[in-house]
Amino acid sequence: MKTKQFNKFTNKKLKQGKGISCIVYLFVVFSCNNLPFIEHEDSTIGSNPEYRGSWAQVPVILSRIQAPSFPDRVISITDAPYNAIADGATDAREAIQNAIIDISRFGGGMVNIPMGKYLIDGPLRLENNVNFHLEEGAELLFSTNYESYLPQVLTRYEGADVYNFSPLIYVYQKRNVAITGKGTLNGQAKDSWATWVKKASEVGLTRVPGSSKGNWEQEFRDMNNSDVPLFNRKLDRSGNLRPHFIQFYDSENILLEGVNIIDSPFWVNHFYMCKNITVRNIVLKSLNKNNDGIDIESSQDMHIYNVDFATGDDCISIKSSRDLEGLQKMIPSKNIVIQNVRFLADDAIALGSEASGGVRNVFVENSEGSNLRKGFYFKGNNNRGNHFEHIRIRNLTLGDLVDLPENARKLGMIDVTTNYDSIGVKYNRPSEFKDIRLENIITGTSIFPLKLEGSVGVLIKDFVLDGVHLGAGEQPNVITNVDLRTLFVHNVTVDNKPLSALVEGSKEEKIIQQNNNIPPDVYAGEEQVISLSQKNVITLIGDVVDKGHILSFKWEAIPADAEIVSMGEDSKGNEVHYSFADEKSMQFTQPNSLVTQVKFTQPGMYRLRLNVSDGKLTGYHTVFIEVRK
Repeated sequence: MKTKQFNKFTNKKLKQGKGISCIVYLFVVFSCNNLPFIEHEDSTIGSNPEYRGSWAQVPVILSRIQAPSFPDRVISITDAPYNAIADGATDAREAIQNAIIDISRFGGGMVNIPMGKYLIDGPLRLENNVNFHLEEGAELLFSTNYESYLPQVLTRYEGADVYNFSPLIYVYQKRNVAITGKGTLNGQAKDSWATWVKKASEVGLTRVPGSSKGNWEQEFRDMNNSDVPLFNRKLDRSGNLRPHFIQFYDSENILLEGVNIIDSPFWVNHFYMCKNITVRNIVLKSLNKNNDGIDIESSQDMHIYNVDFATGDDCISIKSSRDLEGLQKMIPSKNIVIQNVRFLADDAIALGSEASGGVRNVFVENSEGSNLRKGFYFKGNNNRGNHFEHIRIRNLTLGDLVDLPENARKLGMIDVTTNYDSIGVKYNRPSEFKDIRLENIITGTSIFPLKLEGSVGVLIKDFVLDGVHLGAGEQPNVITNVDLRTLFVHNVTVDNKPLSALVEGSKEEKIIQQNNNIPPDVYAGEEQVISLSQKNVITLIGDVVDKGHILSFKWEAIPADAEIVSMGEDSKGNEVHYSFADEKSMQFTQPNSLVTQVKFTQPGMYRLRLNVSDGKLTGYHTVFIEVRK
């Protein structure tokens, strides 16, 4: 449902004449592929008008996400033989770690942390089938003794594997793990880990400003692009790469619920190569440098809702590895649903910048923000080479961006760029943004209300702004290297005036034409992995929302050599592209219906696209199907 704040802002707009899209209900006749579209009272996917078209994917994603359950078995860390002391000074780490190990070996259950303060001198490592539960009034104080977080463990740093200090809470290759309760996790990093960043000790600033990378950070990035083997990515202690607070690495069936997390060394919650994740009802308050609230990296099937973010960088950042390593692994982040959250600092939603494996099928709705530095920040560059597609954001209200000294260069409300952090870019791995929609969004003031900056030859395309009302900006809007044929602006204002911008490097602002029509909003079905030895035919079921037109449907397979995806370079420096399957090795049984069967004859990764036309404009959704032998 829409938030109360959103309704307060939108009711006025609706009364002023903003139309509500008609819902198109669909009837599919399977025996005839070429029948015209017929309106019908039945829905293909479901009857909820809020979740139709591309949004029909949301209930499908959520149906797969199940919070883990645990046996009715409890160990209290203050009971014998664990005997943890809650005085905030006596190290309780060994007692808690033993309880975690024991409950897992017994078959799983809850490790309960009673009310009190507990010093934790070193990392905690969660095990399979453990619900790590903090009662209200319980607080874990993680020590600032750096040596206690050694020996090094396999972790991640800004999108690449490295051996480094252990995260404060480390979950490596585990299943059925939860952190729950109403207690507090305190990293105590403000005067310790956080001071490793240049300028971090500078006084008089509410938030830490940007800073150049240290020598070790740059050396580590060079290791990535030089394809240095993982076993050689062990940095000297002087490298000072800060650890995450909580990291889930290659894990599954995860719940993070209820707790307060404060004062993190680096990223607060990091999910890498994880699946089936629920994050709900937590509070994050950590304003140190690079304190992203939730980083989703090469992970899938994730639901975030009812979360308060007050963090020192992106509240939510969706990534998929950096540079050559990410291109070689090619593990996207996908199928992510974010609902009813409050962005209280610093940047609301970021895509990238370390997203070399791609990001797709992201849905953000019914949320609000204040005290922000940026609103939406979608970023890539030619070192990282990434594809962002099928991104949907709707029903958001964001207040004025905060005018602090350290924010002077940052205050952008909607900022999409393929030229992020362009210093040192020396590769040709294009970033691409496509099939992105922002709908029913109301914001306050900023310096840069809207920036869309693609690259020559790789334009931002299929970008829809519908019912977006931005506050006043100090600087002009910018639209450059955007496919203007597929940029659709409907009922969009800046400072209560029609959108205008500097277009393609012009020195004078141009009023951007408002469109009476926008493309149909399309869902083509779920991605699948199949084995030819078991079956060679699948069914794809689509859905569409449009403003009352007669529609036609067309399924197509994207040719293997079209829409190429970089995989870096070979040993001679030649570009290498991902090898997609030959489109001639499959066929649609109903290519002109909303529902079709697809038959495959050869293994490979196929990209299948449902195109829906209203006679003038076409919307689409691309589905990736992996066929194994």
